Amino acid sequence: MARVGIDAVQVAPAGKGLARSQRRLIESLAALETGHELVAFVRGEEAAALIRPTGVRVERARERLLLAWQQWGMPRAAARLHLDAVVTMTDRLPLWGGTRYVVWLFELPTHRIEESRRAAASRYQRASDLLTTALWKPSLRRAARVVAGSQATAREIEEAVPELRGRVPVVYPGLDVGFGKVPVPGTGTWPPQTGDRYVFNLASPDPRDNTETVVRAFEAARAAVGGDLELVVAGNVGSRCLAPGHVRLVGYVSDEELRRLYAGAAAYLDATLYEGFGYQPLEAMACGAPVVASSASSIPEVVGDAGLLCDPRSTEQLAAALLRVLEEPGLADDLRRRGFERARRFTWERTAREFAGILDEVVA
Repeated sequence: MARVGIDAVQVAPAGKGLARSQRRLIESLAALETGHELVAFVRGEEAAALIRPTGVRVERARERLLLAWQQWGMPRAAARLHLDAVVTMTDRLPLWGGTRYVVWLFELPTHRIEESRRAAASRYQRASDLLTTALWKPSLRRAARVVAGSQATAREIEEAVPELRGRVPVVYPGLDVGFGKVPVPGTGTWPPQTGDRYVFNLASPDPRDNTETVVRAFEAARAAVGGDLELVVAGNVGSRCLAPGHVRLVGYVSDEELRRLYAGAAAYLDATLYEGFGYQPLEAMACGAPVVASSASSIPEVVGDAGLLCDPRSTEQLAAALLRVLEEPGLADDLRRRGFERARRFTWERTAREFAGILDEVVA
């Protein structure tokens, strides 16, 4: 039996993205009963309470800064606990210590750093970005195994670090089980104050979400189809999306509210320019929304033939595909059916089995 640490310091009660993936990986590996002893590293009492699987040892990271944890706290804890390996989603491995690290990456840090340069980054963030720039390639070379969250990310890793060519396995994350339980339409208070028909988009302040193009494509399709059609945009869009009267910004929504918005939509429209893994189209398919999505980066791997894929920089392509879904009920129904089938492939049980195989090789 090996003792395996899982770096889960980003887990938090309202955590999504990497935080949710860290938590679900712990839960799914514990349920699989791999034979390895699992040690989860978290921050704070609230995060520790979220790690519930029997047999998982929970250790608290004391370092307040993420960088301090990565470079000092994590290797020190790994040595103290005699860990055989540590699974982490960081691209900045410690500069010291002999622990074997399995790095699970969803995107290269260069994308984050570029966005940080555009924004008014803090002094700490700028220093952190400089360190990341210096460390990420040596970190990937030093890792016992680098795992990509998509084929698109694997290709980027291998192009950036040629020594890893042909040695980067792909393990897709799973769909959160709640998104397979679509709420009954007409119950609760969501969707809020929308008309009978709406197109949905989940956005963030990241300009790679390409929200302005989503709005323009919706405007073009709405002009052609007519009627009381709205675009509902959830998430923190910031000041990039100045909404006309028939675009409704609903801000942050809970998971339950998000499922209702997906389930009630005439279509889910996504024009992302880059995504390490296409969670939003996957969630939309699982909830029964016909998907019109970007053909960029990892999205085609997730959507497959269960959605209409378009050049995310082409307002015309996106508008034409959306119009087809809105005007052809047979097509919309077919996309819903195929979306349900496609979403069922992405389970955390499958993720855990594939990860367990990699861990077995690393600790052998």
